[in-house]
Amino acid sequence: MRRITFLSLHVEDSPEAVPLGAASVAAALRGAGFEPVLLEGLASEPAGALGARILASNPEAVGLSVYSWNRLRAAEVAALLRSRSPGLLLFAGGPEATADPEGLLAAAPLDFLVRGEGETATRLALEAIAAAGPGSSADHDAAAGAEPGCADRPGGARALSAAAEAALAAIAGIALPGRAAASRRAPPEDLSGLPSPWLAGLVDPRRRGGALWELARGCPFHCAYCYEGKGESGVRRFPRGRVEAELGIFAAAARSGGETLQVFVLDPTFNADRARARELLALFGKRGGGIHWKFEARAEFIDRDLARRFADLDCSLQIGLQSAVPEVSGRVGRRLDPADFSRRIGYLNEAGAVFGLDLIYGLPGDDPAGFARSVDFALGLLPNHLDIFPLAVLPGTELADRAPEYGLSHSKEPPYLVASTPGFPPEAMARASRLAAACDLFYSRGRAVSWFLQALRPLKARPSAFLSRFAESLAANGPDGAAGAAGPRGIEALQLAFLEGEYRAKGLERLLPALRDVVRFNGAWGRALAEGERTELELSYDPDEVLGPAALDLAAFARAARPSPARVAVLPAPGGARLERLKPR
Repeated sequence: MRRITFLSLHVEDSPEAVPLGAASVAAALRGAGFEPVLLEGLASEPAGALGARILASNPEAVGLSVYSWNRLRAAEVAALLRSRSPGLLLFAGGPEATADPEGLLAAAPLDFLVRGEGETATRLALEAIAAAGPGSSADHDAAAGAEPGCADRPGGARALSAAAEAALAAIAGIALPGRAAASRRAPPEDLSGLPSPWLAGLVDPRRRGGALWELARGCPFHCAYCYEGKGESGVRRFPRGRVEAELGIFAAAARSGGETLQVFVLDPTFNADRARARELLALFGKRGGGIHWKFEARAEFIDRDLARRFADLDCSLQIGLQSAVPEVSGRVGRRLDPADFSRRIGYLNEAGAVFGLDLIYGLPGDDPAGFARSVDFALGLLPNHLDIFPLAVLPGTELADRAPEYGLSHSKEPPYLVASTPGFPPEAMARASRLAAACDLFYSRGRAVSWFLQALRPLKARPSAFLSRFAESLAANGPDGAAGAAGPRGIEALQLAFLEGEYRAKGLERLLPALRDVVRFNGAWGRALAEGERTELELSYDPDEVLGPAALDLAAFARAARPSPARVAVLPAPGGARLERLKPR
């Protein structure tokens, strides 16, 4: 048995859709003499089509990478393969296999699962099976003294002999049907001995214009809603030589491609070791031209020097806030000092770094008032975008263990979302969902960071209240409430229409010319940077005044500034965008 086909199912076709887990295991198997084949698809693709592609690769074994977003489809594919090729060896790995082996084995006709890091455990398992020889369901049942049929396994078939199962049962990290509860995770890998899937050529960053990059494994923190740090402690780092060699692969891909390469660094907390972060950022800046970097960071480890280094690199940061209520943060294992958090995020704004924040609603102990407080706090920090999610109670996490204690009513099926909590009844969860969607449309996709608080100041409105009203206005227009928000220009039109209604309701019509100038000018600037688009504008005020500090207070600006109609164009330029004054029509 040498030919092993791996299937990775992505949410969508994007630069982040990289089969890194399967490729890492495949690299280890190739070094042991196996012939791995990597197949990719979308979780939305029919199981029949996926199964046909797998069987066309003529595999002797099939491995599935199982995540929350593809678990149901992966189980369907496994069932289809078992029915069409009963003797085919089927196994799975990934977060779902590690966190919920019993549930996954009960739902899919798999011969075994790999729990934890899979390079060594998968190799040992396949070598043991090859040494034991092929088996069948009848052989196994006869050896076990059971009636044929294997009723204990979905699909009713076994590809393993009794000798193979006995060998697998002794391998750390392997879970078998009927014995999953007794299984344990594979021990942490020695990262210095693992082959690189990038250097082995199993994945190519040029295919989708992106790369997922492991610089380390493990997390120093233990957040109750996250599986990353559960079961293992500490952080292990890949050798510097491997990091530099892989960086060379990415840099070469960036030079050969026509667009910027996106590299997503998978370290859960890239800046937990500030000295190492500084060293790596210097390396990336020196050798990573043509690459846009994405990092996950913690605010408490950001200082002025690190903020400047992030700003000097073509990169963006994603920072988990989750809740601005310290008591809520504490319940999920996160310490929050709002004043310190604000100060450190301020370093990023001072340096001009690009960053986003995350919030979760439905956390234990939270309620709509606390969630609104979190939204107001987060948007007051001027993130470039704000991502808001409902709580997911993932299998294997502390929250999953304590869900009854906290009164968390949640789905047992992927994506495991909370339906209600004592503080968030179903109707409150629905309102929070609408607020999250409104924030995404108006603020994040609408690129409103440069003027959002400026526009809200005359209304004396809290961001959460303003966005809730925006959500209500969308809902009032039915399913097509946001239908006109196609692309940046459509969103801008929706933003202005709602803002003008809010200003008129407050008797602030005199401020509308200044408001329109600010929103339209910033929108044109953003399109020039992001889409390379040229925009002509008719402004009520001189653009230098619209962009000046006086316009930060629209009410004072409208009182003091003299209208000075101007016709301008905003267009892309090397390294950014530029303004061009046009003759009046």
